[in-house]
Amino acid sequence: MTSLSPTRSGEGFRPGALLVTLLLSVATVGCSSFAYDLTEIDIEVSVKPEPAGSGARVEPFSIETKNVLYVHGLFGEKIPDIRELLAEETAGADRIRNFRVRRFGNLWDWLGTHLSLSLVRLKTVVIEGDAVYD
Repeated sequence: MTSLSPTRSGEGFRPGALLVTLLLSVATVGCSSFAYDLTEIDIEVSVKPEPAGSGARVEPFSIETKNVLYVHGLFGEKIPDIRELLAEETAGADRIRNFRVRRFGNLWDWLGTHLSLSLVRLKTVVIEGDAVYD
């Protein structure tokens, strides 16, 4: 097992352990949270699926958008307006079920981020769910 503590023979730090630590810390830098507010939506939103046999018409939807950070958020961030996107996509629905928001980076996000020398960090946001009409 690799350790960052000095070895018993007094050799000091192991370069392999330092490299592993640096790689792990760089890998976790890209992990961040994504907050959204659904309090002002006029219809009920739930992560639970619509019960079978409810008799309601269920239409699945999927919305893809981007989350952009400028210089790691120091010069602002473009956060998609989840409420507006949901209102447009589910107009006339009585409720939203099976609601999910995923945020991830794909190949194009990675390329855009690295070609801008990480001054612009891109993430793809996918909003999914079922619009239920009674």
